[in-house]
Amino acid sequence: MYFCYYYIISAMCRHMDQGYYNTNYRDITSVDIIFSLWMLYVISRCCFPSFECCGLYPYCCIALCYLLMRRFRVYSTIVFAGIMCIGMWQAALAIGQHFDRLNSSHRLFDITGSFGNPGQLGGFLAISIIATICMWSRFLKCRYAAWFFIPAAIQGYALVLSDSRAGWLSAMCGAIALWILKRRKTRLNRNRLILLFVTLIIVIGGLYKYKPQSADGRLLVWRVTADMIADKPILGHGIGGFNKNYMFYQADYFTEHPESAYSQYSDNIAYPYNEFLHVLADQGIIGLVLILGLLVAVLKTPANNNEYKAAIIGYIVFAQFSYPSYVPGLLVLFPILIASIQSKPSVVSIPRCIHWGSVVFSIILFVYVGMEYSFRKECRETIPQLFSANPSKAAHARQFAEDHYHRLSGYPRMADVYGQYVYAEGDPKRAMIVLKDLERIVPTSELFCDLGDLYKAEKDWNRALACYRTAYAMIPRRLTPVYKLFETYRDSGDTISAREQALKALSVPVRTEGTRTLRIKAEMKRYLAATN
Repeated sequence: MYFCYYYIISAMCRHMDQGYYNTNYRDITSVDIIFSLWMLYVISRCCFPSFECCGLYPYCCIALCYLLMRRFRVYSTIVFAGIMCIGMWQAALAIGQHFDRLNSSHRLFDITGSFGNPGQLGGFLAISIIATICMWSRFLKCRYAAWFFIPAAIQGYALVLSDSRAGWLSAMCGAIALWILKRRKTRLNRNRLILLFVTLIIVIGGLYKYKPQSADGRLLVWRVTADMIADKPILGHGIGGFNKNYMFYQADYFTEHPESAYSQYSDNIAYPYNEFLHVLADQGIIGLVLILGLLVAVLKTPANNNEYKAAIIGYIVFAQFSYPSYVPGLLVLFPILIASIQSKPSVVSIPRCIHWGSVVFSIILFVYVGMEYSFRKECRETIPQLFSANPSKAAHARQFAEDHYHRLSGYPRMADVYGQYVYAEGDPKRAMIVLKDLERIVPTSELFCDLGDLYKAEKDWNRALACYRTAYAMIPRRLTPVYKLFETYRDSGDTISAREQALKALSVPVRTEGTRTLRIKAEMKRYLAATN
C-alpha cells in the first residue's frame, strides 16, 4: 500500500503546474538568510566558550536536510506524498502493535510505531494527517481525491490509539490553519474567530483534564526551565545546556519550595517539553529571535505555500508540548518543510564559487552525519549488552564502551547506562572517575546516590551526605535518598540526625509501596523504637 500510493501520486504530480517547484537553488531568499544566521549562531555557541562538537549532531542533520531540499528542486506534492506514505507505514505498525501482531519499541507502552514512545508516534501521525489533508485539498477536483479518505482514516485511527494529546491538538490546529488559509479571500468575521478561539480553549482544557498528572509534570518542567532562562537570558546555557543543568535547577527549586505541590510530579527530566523554552535555555533570546524570525519569514511567503504553512503550524503546536528536536524522525521534518517553501528570491543570486562551496559543505555534512548516525546506532545495539548474561557479548560491549568512552558524552542516555555498569562492577576508582564525568553530562538522582555510596565507602561522610541531599532535592518523592541519608548518619554515629531522617522517610509519599519500600520503612520503625 505504501508504494502503491507513492507511485500513483508521483504519476499525478507529473501533470501538475510547474509553479509547484521550489525556487531556483541559486536564488537567495529571506528564509535562506535567516536560516544561515541561525546555523552560524549555533556553531558559535558550540565553539565558545568551550568546543563541544558532539552537540552539533542534531543541527548538522537540520542543515543537511535543508541544503539537500534547497539543492534539488522537488515537487511540493511529492514532499507531502512522502510524509503521507511514511505516516501510513507508521499507522500500520501501530495498528499491528495494537492487535499484538508486532512488538512495541518500549517495554511500558504497547503502541509506539517505530518510535520510542506513543507521544513521538502521535506527533508524526499528526503531521502526516495534515499532509494527507493538504493532498486532498490540492486534488479536490480530481477523480482520485476520494482515495485520500482511506489514508486519513487509517492514520486518524492510529493517532487515537497513540493516546497523544499533543498529537491530537497538532492535527486539529493544522487542519484549522489550512481551512483559514484557504479562505483568506473569504471574510472570516469576528464571531467566527471568537468561536474558533473558545473552541480551542475548551479543547485544551479537556486535554488537560484527560491526564492532569502528566500535564502538571510539564508545568513543573516549564517552571524550573524559566529559572534557567532567567539566569542566562541573552546567550543561554550553551548547546546541550538544558540536559546538563536542569536537574540542578530542579533541586534548587525544591530546596527553596519544600512544600511545593509539584514535588509529587518530580522525576529525572531529559526533555523540556517545549521547544521554544528549549531554545531559550540553550541559545538564549538571540537564538529565539532567529527562530521566530525564520518562522515569520516562512509564514509571510506567497499563498501557494499555504499547505506548507498549515503543516508547519501543526508542527509548531506539537513542539509546544513535546520534544521533536530529540527525535530524528521528527527533527528532519522541520528543515524539509521550511526548505520546500517557495520564497520570493532576492535580486542577488549565489555566486558560482559559493554555490560549489555549499556543495562541498553538504558532502562533508553528509559524511559526518552518516558516521555519527552509524556510531549512535551501534551504541544503541551494543551498550545495553553490558548487562547481558552472555559473557562474550558483555565483554564486547565493555571493550566498545571503553574504546569510545570520550564520544559517549554526546549520547547521554548510553553514557548513563555505561555509568551504571561501571558502578555495578565494583571498581571504586574507575566508578568515581566515570560518575564524576557523568555528573556534568547527565545528572540524575540515581547518579548522586551512587556517588554518595562511593564517598560513604571511603568514610567521607560530608561528601556522601552532600550527594544524598542533592539526590533528594532533585526528586523529593523518592525514598532511596532519604534512606541513604539515614544510613550515613547512623553509620557515622549521629543518632539525632538519623532519627530525623527516619521520621522523614516514614512521611515521604510513595506512589507504589513495593516490597523494598515496606522493608525500608520497617527498618526505620525498628531503629526509632530502639533509640527511643
